[in-house]
Parts: sequence; structure tokens; C-alpha cells
Amino acid sequence: MKQSIILIAILLFTSVVLAQTPTESIVRRYMPIKMYKAKFNKPLTKKDSLNIRIIDNDTLVMLEDQTLPKGVKVPYEPKDSTFLSYYRKVAFQHRNGIYSNKTSMKYWKNDISIFFSKSVSKKSKKEFMSFLKQIDNAVDSLRIKEVKKLEDSNYTIYYAGDYEYDPRLYNSKTSNYYISWNHNKIYKGAIRLDKNELSSDDLLQFKMREFFIKSLGYFKFIRDFDCDSYFSNCYSPNKKLTPMDLELLKYHYSYGICKGTDLKTFDEQHARAQEVLKKTGQRMYFLHTTDNEAGE
Repeated sequence: MKQSIILIAILLFTSVVLAQTPTESIVRRYMPIKMYKAKFNKPLTKKDSLNIRIIDNDTLVMLEDQTLPKGVKVPYEPKDSTFLSYYRKVAFQHRNGIYSNKTSMKYWKNDISIFFSKSVSKKSKKEFMSFLKQIDNAVDSLRIKEVKKLEDSNYTIYYAGDYEYDPRLYNSKTSNYYISWNHNKIYKGAIRLDKNELSSDDLLQFKMREFFIKSLGYFKFIRDFDCDSYFSNCYSPNKKLTPMDLELLKYHYSYGICKGTDLKTFDEQHARAQEVLKKTGQRMYFLHTTDNEAGE
């Protein structure tokens, strides 16, 4: 179901059942010692030291306060190595093509509200919104809609020669798109279409859809997929949302991963979650809080 509350992903080491024997009747929550010191910004007390456990060479501190922040707790969503390889290539677009563990994923925190300029025909809008409805229906945590007023929008689609809704696209020589983000959360987008470049309605649709898919996460198109896939970097007049395309989008907006992280953190979280799953048969959890000011 669609979520009406804005959710922010936080890795929930504190709710992982890392130490529980068959004779224990309660769940004790532990936090890695490095994270504990960073979170509480204080050295360990004598009392804290009594609550330390060593598990698989990890030093863990039991939390005194077993209550959790308000929010939705979702279990880690495991994926195989092949899928994760695709996702890493798509979701982490390295600046200037230079690989960096500091590269972060981007995502829309709020619903996407699209305003079309008057020069975009009703036919084009209808076809485009029909395409977007497939995404809206498939991805529970992402809502996309058209709005009639510019002030109600956070995404604009227009032609070169119209009012320049996004000045950063003004000097673009071809059709292009632009997104803005803050702390890896995308909050604004625009697509500027060049009629001189797009000689047919089919090309118009292709460009709008291509740019919009990219703008859902500052995604990089890759050569690993058949040309019919929207995540493929080769042209095809028969582009469609393949099962893999939808799976990538659903995973990117899944609550079963921690959003907005850099590549190093993403890999470490998955390695940790998979290790816990393998050794204990239990999943780590991610807590998505309702506090709009919280961070990842």
C-alpha cells in the first residue's frame, strides 16, 4: 500500500537479534561498539562494560533502552549477487566515471508532482502518464502524479523556447534533464525537450521516458541488459519496462534497504546483513522513522 508518512531509512543494528539462546524469553538488542561510541558520543562506562558481548569477533554493547524510535520496522531484503551487481552499477553513478566508495545513491523522498508546459500536447501527456502509471502501480513507496499548477509541482516538463522553468538547462544544446538533491534526497526535477532534435512523437516519448527513469535515482544506464530494457544504454524503438527494470526500481525504493547511503556503507550493510542471515537464520531490520529531520 502507498505510505502517507514520509519515511527515512536508518540501519537498525539496534533491533537485530544478535544474541538470543533457546532459553531466553526476551530479545536483547546490541550495537557494535564503534557505532555505540559515535551515536552516544561518550566513552563506555563500567555499567556499559558489563553489557558487552563478543560474537564472531564483533564487540557488541547491549542497549539499556530497548524501546525503538517511532517508525516502521522492515526486515532486510536479501538479493543474490547477480542482482546486486546490476544494482550497484545502476544506482551508484560515479562522478566523471571515476570509481569511488564515497559515491552515494539518490532517491525521491516526497511524491513526484509533474507540471507540463502548455506546448506539450494532450496526446503526449496522456501517453507519458500512462507509462508512469506502470511505475506508480509497481513501486509502493513512490507516487507520481500530474498537477495543473506550477506552484504545486516539483517536476517540470517543457520544450526549448517555452518559459525556462529550470535555468540550468537553458544552455543545453540538446534535450536534457536535471535533478536537484539535498543529503541524497532528490527534491526537484526537470526535462527540457528540443523539438529540432525530436522529429517525431515516438522520439519525444522515448526521450521523456528515458530522462524520467534516470531522474528517479540519478541512475546510470548500463550495457548488461538487452536493448529493450530502459536501463540499457543502447537505443531501441521497442523499449519497455522489463521485469528487471521494475525489480530495480522496486528495490531502490524498498524499505528493506537503507536509502541514501554511499557505496562503501551499502556494501558493508549487505555483507553484515547476509552474515547475520547465514549464521542466525534471522534478518537484520531497517527502521524507517516518521521524523522528517532525521538522517540516514
